Amino acid sequence: MRVFFTSPSYNYRELLKKDIKEVAKEFEAVMIKQILKEAYRPILKNKSFYQRLYYDMFLESVSEKLAEGGGIGIARFIVESYQKNSPSKEELKEHVRSVLKRENLPEWLALIPEVESGYDPKAVSPKGAAGLWQLMPDTARALGLRVDGEVDERLDPIKSTEAAVRYLKYLRRRFKSWLAVLIAYNWGEGNLIKYGEEEVLKDLRRLPPETRNYVRRFLDLVGSDNLISS
Repeated sequence: MRVFFTSPSYNYRELLKKDIKEVAKEFEAVMIKQILKEAYRPILKNKSFYQRLYYDMFLESVSEKLAEGGGIGIARFIVESYQKNSPSKEELKEHVRSVLKRENLPEWLALIPEVESGYDPKAVSPKGAAGLWQLMPDTARALGLRVDGEVDERLDPIKSTEAAVRYLKYLRRRFKSWLAVLIAYNWGEGNLIKYGEEEVLKDLRRLPPETRNYVRRFLDLVGSDNLISS
């Protein structure tokens, strides 16, 4: 039996915002519809255009209902496989800590993905940041990650962690304290340079509210001694 798949109705970036269960159901509905259309092909061969259109609408409705009701198990298999193969939050934390330790960086930096994404490797912000570390597309590309219409390596927790750690090491070489590094990471190094590292650190009220709250959260979690020391 030949089975043909239609092009998805959403692009890759829209797909990232969808829940895996929703995507699986849509996939199963498309597959069931194509199987039914192939099965009905001999019957519809000599039917009029309007009869074929009616059957197409009917089969689409049936396939969606079958997919919602569990279908032929493809959606459930996809979801269960995804959940089974996805690392747990604790496993991701342990991996991040191990990379930080390997690179001789403070272990408390493992709090960044907690604050940024809640350790959700598929997190996507309204501004376009994505992954555990909420990297912006241009930043990710500059760090060697692939981000395009087909692949987004920011969503890979292993590759994105390696890239983020490289970025943190770069920022630490460029700025005088970890507090400045956190500001540059969240606000952008260009903004920190533009407004002056010394001036901003002397008066955090110069920061936009989002970054100011971000920094205060780390001050509460880590303590000023760890952040301000050179």
